Amino acid sequence: MSGTVTPTGTQCNPGPEITGSLYADAGRSPGADMPPWPKTSFDSADAELDLSRFDFDVDFDAAYVHSGSLHIDGDWSGGDLFRRCGLDPDGRYLGELTAFVVDGDLTVDGTLDLDAGVKESFALMVTGALRAEVLTLDATMLFVFGGAQVSRLIDFTTNDGTLSIAGTTTCPLTICDEGDLNLRSTGHILCRFSTTLPDPHPPVDDPDDWPQPTITLSRAEVPSALAEGLYDESHWVDSELAVNWARAGRPLLIGTS
Repeated sequence: MSGTVTPTGTQCNPGPEITGSLYADAGRSPGADMPPWPKTSFDSADAELDLSRFDFDVDFDAAYVHSGSLHIDGDWSGGDLFRRCGLDPDGRYLGELTAFVVDGDLTVDGTLDLDAGVKESFALMVTGALRAEVLTLDATMLFVFGGAQVSRLIDFTTNDGTLSIAGTTTCPLTICDEGDLNLRSTGHILCRFSTTLPDPHPPVDDPDDWPQPTITLSRAEVPSALAEGLYDESHWVDSELAVNWARAGRPLLIGTS
């Protein structure tokens, strides 16, 4: 397995574009040959990058900051992120609430799975836009300041994590449970715990807050919207199977290819 990590500059922190295969061994993660992201206090990173322009409801202690946009050629996991910052995801716990910051756009040519390969909760903050084929997270926190384009699926079937995306999210299907979901999507949002659609609430455009989701699918609408085989007789959608289908490029919604 090989991959490419391409950092490109931002207006505030211009940087060289680095391309090419950066790891050749199957056990090595994207960007293993690049220097670790520098660590600073979260307050210092916030003062420079205005990370608290939106409400987090948590107090972060430390931040690892990558200056510039980042392009991952392939899948990227939380374990890859830890190793990219010089941390051992299988070692001791961080002992502090940590935010990993991409000061620019983040493009993942595959699946972004922040909970894979790590033992503890953390946050990833992207000051620009996020692009990926599949996004899945559970107990971690993801904050995106510049909108998102996820071409196949957002899997947020959790009661613990946080997914907050400012601006517009373009994704055909988002599957959620009762986690802290804050986004406005152009596609369907399915809440697996809703047996019927909740009363609609018109979106409130507040530039200083995260957008609120509009649930478009409940379990009642699942058979008319989702491909057969993704759900059981009670219309409960198998999110793990949905992720596997999405990663394989199989259609999840009826009438799509």
